[in-house]
Amino acid sequence: MSGDFARQTEALFVNRLKGITGLPFQWLLPLIFFCLGLIYLYASPNFESPDSIYHLGVIKWIAEHDGALPVQSPDHNHLYEQEGSQPPLYYLLMTPIWLRLDTEDFDEVYYQNPMVNLGHPSKLGNRNLIFYKQPYPPNLTGTSLAIYVIRLVTLGMAPVTIAAVYQSARAIRPDSVGFPILATSFVAFNPQFLFISTSVSNDNLAAMLGALITWQLLVMLREGFQTRRSLLLAALIALMTLAKLSAMAFVAIVALAGIWLALRKRDLRGLVILGGSMLVFWLVIASWWYWRNLMLYQELFGTRMMIANFGGRSTTIPRLLVEEFEGFRRSYWGVFGWFNNLTSEYHYVAMDALTALAVGGLVVYLLKNRKKSYELTVCCVLGAIVSVGMAMIIWYTLQTTASQGRLIFPYSAAISLLLALGLTALRIPAGLIALPMFVFAAIVPFVYIAPHYDHPPRVENLPETAVRTFAQWDDIRLIGHELPDLQRWSAGDEIPITLYWHPLAQSDAPHALYISLLNARGKAIVTIDTFPGWGTLPTTWWKADAIYRDEYILQIPDNAKGFSIVQLQIGWYAFPNGSDIQPILENGATASTYFIPVGAFVGESHSEIAPEGATTTDTLFGDSISLDAFRFLRGDTLELYWRLRKPLSGDWRVLAIVFAEEFQLGQAFEVLMQADSVPKVPLVYLDKGQTLRTTHTFEVPENLEDEYPIYVAWYNFDTGERLAIPYPENMLELPAFTFASVPK
Repeated sequence: MSGDFARQTEALFVNRLKGITGLPFQWLLPLIFFCLGLIYLYASPNFESPDSIYHLGVIKWIAEHDGALPVQSPDHNHLYEQEGSQPPLYYLLMTPIWLRLDTEDFDEVYYQNPMVNLGHPSKLGNRNLIFYKQPYPPNLTGTSLAIYVIRLVTLGMAPVTIAAVYQSARAIRPDSVGFPILATSFVAFNPQFLFISTSVSNDNLAAMLGALITWQLLVMLREGFQTRRSLLLAALIALMTLAKLSAMAFVAIVALAGIWLALRKRDLRGLVILGGSMLVFWLVIASWWYWRNLMLYQELFGTRMMIANFGGRSTTIPRLLVEEFEGFRRSYWGVFGWFNNLTSEYHYVAMDALTALAVGGLVVYLLKNRKKSYELTVCCVLGAIVSVGMAMIIWYTLQTTASQGRLIFPYSAAISLLLALGLTALRIPAGLIALPMFVFAAIVPFVYIAPHYDHPPRVENLPETAVRTFAQWDDIRLIGHELPDLQRWSAGDEIPITLYWHPLAQSDAPHALYISLLNARGKAIVTIDTFPGWGTLPTTWWKADAIYRDEYILQIPDNAKGFSIVQLQIGWYAFPNGSDIQPILENGATASTYFIPVGAFVGESHSEIAPEGATTTDTLFGDSISLDAFRFLRGDTLELYWRLRKPLSGDWRVLAIVFAEEFQLGQAFEVLMQADSVPKVPLVYLDKGQTLRTTHTFEVPENLEDEYPIYVAWYNFDTGERLAIPYPENMLELPAFTFASVPK
């Protein structure tokens, strides 16, 4: 697009937004972010972000041990887990909040879901780490209130990050309005950053300090050394080294940038002040924690002890790229919960495309500004921050599983500035990117987060769309269900299931529900094992006499194989090790289990092709099905191989009969043996060209060893109608076979 069009579009977007709000953007964008953050805070319950319970465990430990930090050991079993090895600044800041509020009910609030699905976003349900008595609106008492206050204070750090990114962009291009908006949007409207900003995590403090350091560093590169700025940078770096080890990347880059600036400006004094203040502030603010690590663990950073607690591994960079890069990339833009909740696939594709465009645009930017010292220096410094930060993360993930995009949020200012530089070099208007990102970020909490944690809704009455039914397991009654019409299912299909439960009383112990898709042999193709509400509501919290609408999706595996009628098996058992509870039916009888038919399963790879040695034929029954081949086995079994030529509805079965004498139309006959067969899958579920086999095993009378022809026909079980062929009684006569009784 032309430069004029880009500038006009940018100006229109900027002027409209200014006119609506009347606020300058350095205040408007942090305010918009904070409002979005409140929505994310509401949508995501307290414990549903990665490692938040462990970060909270550190706060809880400090509060309960008079300010003492946790001491790590490889064999400990504490709530803080590996996070006890983290630098302590964030936890020390949050501990007073925990101390001021009543948290005696922590053990009651932290009621873990033993079936939680961690790290598998392709699996549906059980996304919640714990059970919440009141997910929405959230409970604001006791421990729950304390955690929400901590999360709110933590969220308050993020607008500072947003403001720092905006000011960093202005330091690079002070004459542009669109560039700062675009750069800030990559942080402010990143759903993952919003999500993490509302969690109990030291990532937020590190991201804020990292953005502030980036801002002051860029200003220093433009304006040169200034004593006040050097002191501020030194204080920020010292604080960040006490907040998260990712600060080490900034220590190295600020030092190198200072050396470069001193050489360029010939200002040795400025470098000495910067370096000296960095050392002094670090000694005063942060050195004690590193000295503690040396005394306790004989290492400066405590990473060996952290890995020992989390679990070490040995891998290679190529394996990381192949096995974990996709998850790392996605979790920078939006993977929620405990790595078990994705956004739309289109979102990841869009962000990948923008990143690729930005990388190409950076090349254009560098070529255009190859003779401009400041612009090149900015790109080098920002690139160095990202590169050193990524190198540290790669080093860490080579030793333990930690491929999470949020780990580079301390460098998000540098990342966003580089993305914006590349895209503006291609003359892409800021509003063309910022506005869709804002809209999507506003949608995410309602569509991709909150629905996974809410309880199943209660309804007043069974809706008209539901099929009334009756089955009762102890005090749990199934009064209705909604299912798709009977149909053919294939590998990869999803079966939506809605069940209506009417508990007669609140359970004293948790009962678990299972829903299985069974084939004709009773083998499960797939099973859901869960608590009600797909893991959100244990039966101990059910309200007696309420009606719960409980929805599930049964995912048939992509590699599932089979050819059979199928039905749902629904059952309950006492969790965790109790036996199945037998259902009582409406007539008062106790059943072994409860079934609901759903149609047939036909695996995509299923084929019933006649083996070698079978006798081929091509006899058409009616205009619907033909006999391709047949064979006789063991003296008592006939196998028939069929091909559907035209869709056929109804309960059609195959007659296979042997007469004592050759069949003559109109004459009396004696049936010697008969072995009818029902197709494994009713013909109504098969497609044109689908093949199937019917097997007919005869009960051969003792001492019968003679040749007899077998007559076969298709008949409708309900009407008695037969498919027409040009033979008497629409029966095909097969050659005579030698029968023999088979020992049982």
